[in-house]
Amino acid sequence: TVAALVAHSIKIPNVPMDRVRWYYYLKDGFTFEEEDKYTTFEDKKSYAKPFEAKAVRRIISEFPNAVIDFGAGHSYFPNPALFQSVEVVLRPLPNIFFLLPSSDKEESLKICNERFALRKGKPVEADELEANRKFIYHESSYKLAKRIIYTQGKSPAEVASEIESLLF
Repeated sequence: TVAALVAHSIKIPNVPMDRVRWYYYLKDGFTFEEEDKYTTFEDKKSYAKPFEAKAVRRIISEFPNAVIDFGAGHSYFPNPALFQSVEVVLRPLPNIFFLLPSSDKEESLKICNERFALRKGKPVEADELEANRKFIYHESSYKLAKRIIYTQGKSPAEVASEIESLLF
């Protein structure tokens, strides 16, 4: 929502990774049959991570004048080589924002899990809870970001306005 608002306001395209990722994953050899061989969420994420890193690199190069929304998982790279491959591409970009509800990681985790459960319409499963914990606690998102924006108590429009004020 915030990325779309920023993109609309500054009149450039918005590219949400969660919407375009499958095009890149499948083009680069990802298969659902292979993913289905893995039983845990963590193993499935491990299989997908190389495809995610490559998709980030390609999207950055193919959409140089866009607001790119990474979603939660596309900045989480526990593998040092994959992290480095993404970091090299993002390093020269001045405007990389990491949105979190709160500076308190546990509070952010609680809020994100509540939002996720509302979107799903059912409780968050244990492996999803663990994934959210990793997304929030792992250093990769913090290292890739140039700025962290805390969103608790702000509307999407207020967050977008805050980001826009930092762009110029």
